[in-house]
Amino acid sequence: MTSKQCVRKWIALAAFVAVLGCISGFTQVPEIRWFKNLAEASAVAQKTNQPMMIDFWADWCAPCKIMDAEVYQAPELVAAFGNKMIGVRIHFDLQPEMVRKYNVPALPYLVFTDSLGTELMHHRGLIEKEDLTAVVKALPADLTEINRLDRILEEDKNHFASLQEMGQKLRAIGFFESSNGFYERALKQNEAKKDVGQREAVLYEMALNSLELQDGKTAAANLERCLKDNPTSARRPELLLNLGHAYALDEKKDQARKSLNSVIAEFPGSPAAAQARALLQSL
Repeated sequence: MTSKQCVRKWIALAAFVAVLGCISGFTQVPEIRWFKNLAEASAVAQKTNQPMMIDFWADWCAPCKIMDAEVYQAPELVAAFGNKMIGVRIHFDLQPEMVRKYNVPALPYLVFTDSLGTELMHHRGLIEKEDLTAVVKALPADLTEINRLDRILEEDKNHFASLQEMGQKLRAIGFFESSNGFYERALKQNEAKKDVGQREAVLYEMALNSLELQDGKTAAANLERCLKDNPTSARRPELLLNLGHAYALDEKKDQARKSLNSVIAEFPGSPAAAQARALLQSL
């Protein structure tokens, strides 16, 4: 083979490789970009105030392999992630400090956090691609205000106003369990201990969260405390109405009727009384 023929052969080979590269580029399937280090992921998330999803996994975890093959490859989930969510994968065996930090009980385990890594909600076990896609889409794309409050609480974990506001913001976006976590911390502060009005406001919001979570027992306990601490509260019609709802959820129908009838007797023309009458008919 002459030198000219060699040159032609190498040019043809280079052109073939280039074509393959172009084809590969056009047919490459999009995928979720995973960070393996939470600190690095958080640094990126904080620049744009994005939420993060932390996936705890391990090589020996059979359900984790199903998640890899059937969930994380789903085009609709990849599209939902897009530029909205930062993904983090934490190996259960190799990063035990992260396992302790998020109290991981079993695998697979997903934790959704703000940009600083503070938990907003979690999911244990397998989750279908449609359900995970729905969760990702429902999460706010911009956590600026939640991140702001989180930074204040990093400096002062007992800052009452920020704890209360964080509870309110998480409740507004549907993170009822996480919201109650911050409200519980707010209840332990002097502002709530010494001021019946502040305490009632926190307890009432906690009760509404519990009702959303279908936890009638916890909701009733908080509402009973509100009524005991402040029997003449301006919020009394709503307290009695929601207490009736809580008792109904807890299968205490006699107590539910008593509370709902109290609303009607004490505040006959109020919107709360109208709702109480409707609820009574369903008992």
